[in-house]
Amino acid sequence: MCCLLHVLLNALPRLLLYGLMTVKRVILKFLVVGLSSVLLSACGSAPRIDTPAPGSEPTPSSGGIVLRDSAAYSQKDPRWKSDSLGNTSDTMGSDGCLVTSASMALTNLGFQTNPKDLNQRLTETKSYTKNGWLIWDGIRRVTEGRAVATFYDKVDAPTIDGCLRSGEYPMVQFYLPSGRSHWAMIVKHDARGYHMRDPLRTSKKPLIFPAGIKGFRAVRCIGLAE
Repeated sequence: MCCLLHVLLNALPRLLLYGLMTVKRVILKFLVVGLSSVLLSACGSAPRIDTPAPGSEPTPSSGGIVLRDSAAYSQKDPRWKSDSLGNTSDTMGSDGCLVTSASMALTNLGFQTNPKDLNQRLTETKSYTKNGWLIWDGIRRVTEGRAVATFYDKVDAPTIDGCLRSGEYPMVQFYLPSGRSHWAMIVKHDARGYHMRDPLRTSKKPLIFPAGIKGFRAVRCIGLAE
């Protein structure tokens, strides 16, 4: 018994050291796994949203509400400007502002598309009316239900800002100086106003809509399905 006690006493420091090393390895493994999960969750494909605290209004200090802005397509691009909208005589160059805006939204949401591709898919899924107007459910059809377009009766700042905060891209309708109806895509709202990508005006940065919220006549928002 005395010999066994002596052996245990001599081994105790090594046992304690081994125990501490094991605990350290467990803690280190926990930290590595935890950090990895945080990094992975931060690298999803959802659009980046730089927004103030929920329920607060955009302010210059917060940078406003900003969505990912990775696509700037023109409906006049030679690659698709002569393409017909559905089975009509209307072309992308003359009447494709809405399809072009929708393709920018879908590209920002992670879909590999452009105005030509989206127009072809909408045509194949019969997502145009006889007049060449977009059937909004076509967004769901061409993305196999992964993206949807939401219709809103109201055209006001809470509606548009609500879409932006949810990571959805507002498609807004307004009238050009010529009196023609036109659509563009909003990507940001800050103290200076609404910043949009206009299918008729190519630019390095989004353009600020000069008329403000009062100039919008309709709004639809395109985002990922829940």
